[in-house]
Amino acid sequence: MQGVTILKKIPLRQQLCYEENNFQKLIIVSVRKFLREKIMLTNTQIILFTFAALFPVLNPLAGAMIFLNLTRGAPRTLLNKLALEVALNTFILLVVVLFTGSWILTFFGITIPIVEIAGGFVVAFLAWSVLNEPVSDPSETNPIQNDKAVKDMAFFPLTMPLTAGPGCFAVTLAIGAHETHKKLIDTMFAQASATIGILLASFTVWLCYRYAKSITKKLGQSGSSVIMRLAAFINVCIGLQIMWKGVQGLLTGIAQ
Repeated sequence: MQGVTILKKIPLRQQLCYEENNFQKLIIVSVRKFLREKIMLTNTQIILFTFAALFPVLNPLAGAMIFLNLTRGAPRTLLNKLALEVALNTFILLVVVLFTGSWILTFFGITIPIVEIAGGFVVAFLAWSVLNEPVSDPSETNPIQNDKAVKDMAFFPLTMPLTAGPGCFAVTLAIGAHETHKKLIDTMFAQASATIGILLASFTVWLCYRYAKSITKKLGQSGSSVIMRLAAFINVCIGLQIMWKGVQGLLTGIAQ
């Protein structure tokens, strides 16, 4: 009878162990699924947050009008190439600022308020010159005929400070600081997500600059002039606002 009892207990123990192992596996799978979904949700939020923070300061819609004014007379093929160059430069520049911006400023002893004042002045000055420029006949402009002239304009002033100005630098620096965590793996995931957000924002720059000429054709010369000057006035305000923010930062630092 004892042997029969032992034979009956062994399958029961095996069944209990089997059920316990299944329960543990179920818990592990559920935890992994929860963590995976949480990580994906967090990274998606970082991507959307980065894009939403950069889009207003990049202001590609208004920048496209000034871009077209500064490059008027250029052939369509060169404009398309220039739009791509500006978008790529914007992406690279902001990614560099995201990862190394705070270290570079610390190395040279430059504070963010100073960057905002200097950059805001340049943005306002360029926009003011466009705002006060007399209306000219497009047929009288001299076209840009070589790639060197395009490359010379691609970085300055079209990428910096017109597109990626001090406002973008300040926002990107803040995002980089915010997405720095104690664990290296968390920082890597967060900054990789921020990089995707920068990529999406840079894509809108290419999209607006690439089709700026098509939009202005539909608006006509008078409509394009109105929108261009309105965009220039908005950029003057943005430049002054950035300068004022820098001044406030300096005054706050002095008061402390």
